[in-house]
Amino acid sequence: MTDSQAARQWILILSLTALLLSLAILGQIVSQYVKAYLDAPGEVSAFLDTIDSSIVENESYDHDISKLKRQEDRLRLNRLLREIQKGGDALREDLNALTEGEDGSSPRLKPAARLFWASHRRQLEEKVRRVDLLRMRFLVVHMGIITGAAAATEKKNAAGGGGFGRDLAAPRDPEKWSSIPRAPVPPPLPRPLPDSLTEGIKSKPPLRRLTLHAIGHPDAVEGGPRKGWAGVMQELQRSPVLRERHASIELAMAKAY
Repeated sequence: MTDSQAARQWILILSLTALLLSLAILGQIVSQYVKAYLDAPGEVSAFLDTIDSSIVENESYDHDISKLKRQEDRLRLNRLLREIQKGGDALREDLNALTEGEDGSSPRLKPAARLFWASHRRQLEEKVRRVDLLRMRFLVVHMGIITGAAAATEKKNAAGGGGFGRDLAAPRDPEKWSSIPRAPVPPPLPRPLPDSLTEGIKSKPPLRRLTLHAIGHPDAVEGGPRKGWAGVMQELQRSPVLRERHASIELAMAKAY
């Protein structure tokens, strides 16, 4: 009896534990669906806005593709753009299947779709993510094409600039270049003096200047009346001091030569 009672107690405990766990899991699921049911109208509007913005972006992408020059680049981007459009169309069809509404009125979810909106929302989010990935791939490819075209243009301009510089360096019309006046040629530098002459000039003593102070005459000369410049010269020639100085100068110059 004791063993059977213990077994029954364990069975009861395990059953209650399983029931509680089931109720907890069921409560979480119910809370998720209730929350999704309440958030459904706003999320549907967000999905519709995403589809409308995707259509506008597709038109801008089509305009950008038309500006490309290479046919291969246009075909590649058109292929990616068609995949983006297909993803947007599939998302629009799913939303149309879940919504209802009269003409001119905003669409609203059907009762059954709103009740199970949690599962429908997960599917729609996957499709939106796929469209976003395709759009990012399109942008990466487009930027790569533009970058490659810009690099090719820069190389072409650099090559053209080098040729233009060479054309400027080589004159095409020699007559025009010959008519341009040239800068005057500077005169040649004077030849240096011989070493013997420079040494002789350095060895010669400098000549003294004759002044009245050196001869011995004072600045103010007192005496008779002045006879002019001729009289002054005669007086200087008669001076014995001047004669001696003149003789010494001649002797020094004779010795130097």
